[in-house]
Amino acid sequence: MSLQDQETFLKSIHPFELLTPKELRKAVESMNIAYYKKDTVLISPKIPAKFLYLIIKGEVGEYHEDELVKVYSKSNTFDADSLLYEKTEDTFSVLEELICFEMSKEDFKSLLDSNTNFKNYYINDLANKIQSAKQKEYETQLSGFMIARVCDTYLHKPCIVEASTPIMEALKKMESLKTNCILVQDNADLGIVTDSILRKHILYENYDKYAPIGPIALHPIICIDYDDFLFNALLSFTKNSIKRIVVKKGDEVIGILEQLDLLSYFANHTYLVSVQIKKASSIQELKDASHDFINIIKKLHVKGTKVEYISKLVSELNEKIYEKLYEMILPEALKKDACLIVMGSEGRKEQMLKTDQDNALIIKNGIDTSIYTPYMEQFTQTLIDFGFPKCEGNIMVSNPYWMKNQESYKQEINRWLEAPSGDDYMHLAIFFDSISVAGDSNLLEELKDIIYTRVKGKSVFMANFSKTALLFETPIGIFTNLIATNNKIDVKKGGIFPIVQGIRSLALENGIAETTTVGRIRELKKINIFEQDFAGALIEAFDTLLNLRLKERLRTLQSSKQVQNEIDIGNLNQLELELLKDSLKIVNKFKSFLTHHFKLNMVQ
Repeated sequence: MSLQDQETFLKSIHPFELLTPKELRKAVESMNIAYYKKDTVLISPKIPAKFLYLIIKGEVGEYHEDELVKVYSKSNTFDADSLLYEKTEDTFSVLEELICFEMSKEDFKSLLDSNTNFKNYYINDLANKIQSAKQKEYETQLSGFMIARVCDTYLHKPCIVEASTPIMEALKKMESLKTNCILVQDNADLGIVTDSILRKHILYENYDKYAPIGPIALHPIICIDYDDFLFNALLSFTKNSIKRIVVKKGDEVIGILEQLDLLSYFANHTYLVSVQIKKASSIQELKDASHDFINIIKKLHVKGTKVEYISKLVSELNEKIYEKLYEMILPEALKKDACLIVMGSEGRKEQMLKTDQDNALIIKNGIDTSIYTPYMEQFTQTLIDFGFPKCEGNIMVSNPYWMKNQESYKQEINRWLEAPSGDDYMHLAIFFDSISVAGDSNLLEELKDIIYTRVKGKSVFMANFSKTALLFETPIGIFTNLIATNNKIDVKKGGIFPIVQGIRSLALENGIAETTTVGRIRELKKINIFEQDFAGALIEAFDTLLNLRLKERLRTLQSSKQVQNEIDIGNLNQLELELLKDSLKIVNKFKSFLTHHFKLNMVQ
């Protein structure tokens, strides 16, 4: 093998591609090719590690107390930990005749000292290793705007005046600073006055232009931290349908981020879709606006955007579609007396592609629910026409079970908790994930408060509720080999669902109102249900599984009308395979945590 071939081979293995050309050449020059017979012991508690091994051909087994725990094969490296910590509790033995590269401990440590990213991969915990590995894939495709922060873009100087300042004086200050809005300070409160507000009050309502500016200021204002990601600013623009956002550093206002400046960073027209939804005056216009979602998802995914961010953005747009459709279909008199909710993956903001509908309607007590029936049937059919398939389980507002008054839901919740049967655990699970998208949100909040109150102390119920997280086997063997059927793995059953259901169970037990899985993990970490490292590992594993599933769905979008939860591991590169293995190991660790926490080994 020539030096060039060695470099190419080494560069194809993570994390060696993180090395500079000079460091990579140094690594190649420091490596020797070695051969070992079957059953040769390379490292053990009694045989100190001398080399970092990189397998060209053959297999090596790692044993812990005589139990085989992992098998290393072509392109795998081992054992950096033994070199770094100068000890090991495991034994590494050749299972099949081995041809490998060897790098001495001194040369390996020299590389660690010369390259921080390379070093971080080997010394960080599992969560950070996954993040480091994923960063490699992101950085090869990542557009600059996805890692840009608010402080990286142009910020307009803030024009800040006191509430008592005459309007004309405030306008002169705004003109001198060449800004497009005025921030109004009223003690600790901050409001905003824009051109449209000035036109409304001065031109159309004859407000005295020499009067104090305070009374016409709009409250509250939307703010973002100067060190936050621009992508989060985009989420705020999309969610709140605003044209500018106030940028703060701590409590200090340091500038104004304008919508047009933000759009110069973003080429996916997300904000324009949001505007189209807002301005839609007919159902057809609303339908047209919703058709660009797939393109948005594809563009963001290609650019390496984390799935968490993609799903949040698409969820905001979906919610706007639901809200606008609700406003269009229902008569004005009925809108305020009901609450439209989305549930399940939509409520968790984890449904990106249009899969199926999970929605319901809560109606105020004392109102004839049948009045809403024709409108909800129209609502469901319209969503189907928009491309949201009918729910196979009929969990939709057109189903009377999911369209009833608050008292009826209360009775159903009590039954779910006291005498559950059949689909009751599933119904409670998806309802617990629900969020309000239109109408009176208090109707939902009151029902959720009942759930939090009633579930306290119900350890048997919680055990039965959580044990479904263990329903499906994790598709990874004891030797960290992937278990596939026809080269395919169902990542939803094998990895995503156990995390979602397990975290949902812990959130329910602890009265956590957050609905996203990642948000729930972070809240659980705050109350010390998890250690920080394990919480980080779970988040990274969850992101990896969602990302691999999304990649497969986008790949098969044209050839299959069915939603794909299986991924073809033959389409994964070496890095993706390692990420999948590490993520599934974390899933197994989480299942063990759930078994211990809810005492599931005692539940029949």
